[in-house]
Amino acid sequence: MSLTASEASLNLPPRFAKIKQNLIIGKEDAVVASWARLLDQLRSEIDHITKAGPAVIPSIDFQDIQGDSQAREFSRCLRKRGVGVIRGVVSGDTIDGWVTENEEYISHNGGTRDSPFRGCHPRDMYWSPAQIKARACPNVLAAQAFLLNLWQTSDPEAALATNFPTSYADRLHMEDPDDCGDTSFSKQTGYMDGGSVERWETDGYGVGSTYQNIWDGRWEEYNPWDSSTRLKISTNLYNSASACSMFRMFNGYLCLNNGRPPGGESPLRLCPMLQLTTAYVLLRPFFSPVHSSPGSPAFLSADNWILERPFSSAIQGAAPSFRQELSDALHPHLRLSESMIQVPALSPGDYLVWHCDSISSPTATITTTSNRGAAPRPTGMYLPACPLTRTNAMYLVRQRRAFLLGQPGPDFDDGARGEGGHMGRPGVQEICDAGGNGGLRAMGLLAWDECDVEDGSSEAVVLEMANNILFPDRHGFDMG
Repeated sequence: MSLTASEASLNLPPRFAKIKQNLIIGKEDAVVASWARLLDQLRSEIDHITKAGPAVIPSIDFQDIQGDSQAREFSRCLRKRGVGVIRGVVSGDTIDGWVTENEEYISHNGGTRDSPFRGCHPRDMYWSPAQIKARACPNVLAAQAFLLNLWQTSDPEAALATNFPTSYADRLHMEDPDDCGDTSFSKQTGYMDGGSVERWETDGYGVGSTYQNIWDGRWEEYNPWDSSTRLKISTNLYNSASACSMFRMFNGYLCLNNGRPPGGESPLRLCPMLQLTTAYVLLRPFFSPVHSSPGSPAFLSADNWILERPFSSAIQGAAPSFRQELSDALHPHLRLSESMIQVPALSPGDYLVWHCDSISSPTATITTTSNRGAAPRPTGMYLPACPLTRTNAMYLVRQRRAFLLGQPGPDFDDGARGEGGHMGRPGVQEICDAGGNGGLRAMGLLAWDECDVEDGSSEAVVLEMANNILFPDRHGFDMG
């Protein structure tokens, strides 16, 4: 029987004990003091968000993202929480048309697999009409550019361009009324994308010193929004099936159908404490409880947790080739059963986004008797926001080929049947019709216009680099 991520994380090879030791050697006192401060801050923050509920997650109307005061306040709250909603990115009428097209596409084409999860969860479909049009939609690309520019960089020469979003072909979120209500996703469980043990390894996030302030005992100075520390890292050292090869600044979910019955749940739960949860997940493997009974009133007290001596190899919830898993049992101070909150109610066309280090968990929709027997329907699509970087341009080369052949997105291609033979599968012309040159460029189908940026700027360097990767002969699919 194969181990789960949680089980495997407690039985890692001995070298991980040395990795832990090297991360904080000579800084043990500072780390211990920072741990006490962190637990105190977590306690008060969880109490706050538990009372506030979904209202703690900021939202803004799409028409206001270019404004001043509203955009500034939304940006401030999003940076603090790591999650937010942009309302009305796509009009309801447009969404209705996409949903109708997708229902026809799905009904005409069999052979597309569900993900391993039951019920209201991802469907292995990447090139349906709604997905193609959403990725190319000018409003979606504008919303993504706004979001990408919320990130900062400590290196003015960093090789990325946040004004030029790139498309990542992710999956469709489906509701099957005959198979919803799956309770396998506990309210006490969460996940972090972007690898697991890689966060502690020198060859992983250590390449960019992404979390150095946390290892130095100064988690308050850790900036989750510094993009320059993430450009050269490796988030997948062990060929994980759930890894993302592109640099996603935000994960995203575009709502297609609210369809949420009374008493039903939102598609996701999220933990809106970005800086605190990241620091806690990273420091948790260095500490052990003196008295290990979770039922004890003093169990969560900082006085009950001491620095390991000597260090074990355990990294709670992390194991090679798995994504980071979190639970009340392994990460008790996060109180996930309380701090994982439902996202606010979403309407068709709303765009939910969360930082690439945020803790999330899918939920199951409660199915009413009247819904049973209805055909599966798309309720949303996963739509991450990705900047233009060398890594992302190289991935676009592979993804472009997959699109043209109707194969699964490269990160999801396990040799299973794709959509190459599907009736009504959109092509290059449909992308052009939906989004013009901007949509084509986001998919790597048309070269970026280097005249759009200042000559000699870091953005100009990135555009030239990306064009050379995607179009060595400098010819594109100019459908304009």
